[in-house]
Amino acid sequence: MRKAILEVPSEHIGEFTERLVETGLENSIIGKTENDEIEIEVLYDKDEADSVDELEEYLSELKEE
Repeated sequence: MRKAILEVPSEHIGEFTERLVETGLENSIIGKTENDEIEIEVLYDKDEADSVDELEEYLSELKEE
């Protein structure tokens, strides 16, 4: 199993978690950064890597807003 750590700004946590739940990937909140971003660990198999890539892209879009 692979793992990705995503740092989500607290003001976007609702939008991001909605998208995360849609993927069905196993995940958990593991902490928060010095910048008050929420750290989320996502566990996935190789065949689910595209879903993680999409999450990372969506997160990038949210941070640009």
